Parts: sequence; C-alpha cells; structure tokens
Amino acid sequence: MQVSEGSVNNTASIKNLQGFDGNHPPDPKLIDSCVHCGFCLSTCPSYRVLGKEMDSPRGRIYLMDAINEGEIALNTATVEHFDSCLGCLACVSTCPSGVQYDKLISATRHQVERNYNRSLPDKLVRQL
Repeated sequence: MQVSEGSVNNTASIKNLQGFDGNHPPDPKLIDSCVHCGFCLSTCPSYRVLGKEMDSPRGRIYLMDAINEGEIALNTATVEHFDSCLGCLACVSTCPSGVQYDKLISATRHQVERNYNRSLPDKLVRQL
C-alpha cells in the first residue's frame, strides 16, 4: 500500500494519534475486494476536480486500509480526503470488482465523527 507523504503526518507523530475504534470499522474484506484497477477514477467528481489520488475512491480505500492496519492515523490530512467524497457513489456502479464503497465510506464517516475532534465552526456547519 502506498500513501503519499503529503497525505499523512510523519511516522513519529502518527504513533500518538488515534485511528478507527473497534465499533464497526471499515470491513477489511470489503477493502480487500478492491483490485486498484482505477475504473472509479473517471467517474469520481472529487478526483476529477482535485486530481489527487487520495481524493478518489481508490485512494480513500488505501487510507482506510492503512488506518485499519495502524500504519497511519485518523488526522486532519486523512479526514480531509474522506470529507471530499460527495457520496454520489458513481464509483459503485462503475467498479468491475463490485467493491461496496458505499458501505466502506459509511463506516468510515461514522468512525470520523466518533474519533476525530472537529473544530467548533466545522461542528456547527455539519449540524445544519
């Protein structure tokens, strides 16, 4: 699994940061169903606009796996990539492997809300 350096903090700071809790993290079996073919990239609006691998379904799946494995932390850098998903799920209908990205991103969003401390303005906007 390769995650770009710009997407996460260095290893020394990661050890002190929290990842996903044990309450329904993204399912490793669903994560492993992704063969990283890239068919999802052309249908993903956030990837098409931002042009960053980590802002695509494939990139977010890399991040989910790395957080599950304890390789990276749930922090501002990773949360921004999860938040960039619009939830349109165009990737699901395009995926030849049948990756259930809807279940993965849903589980991840619940983890983010439980385990990531958002700023007060961000919390207020999300309650609208």
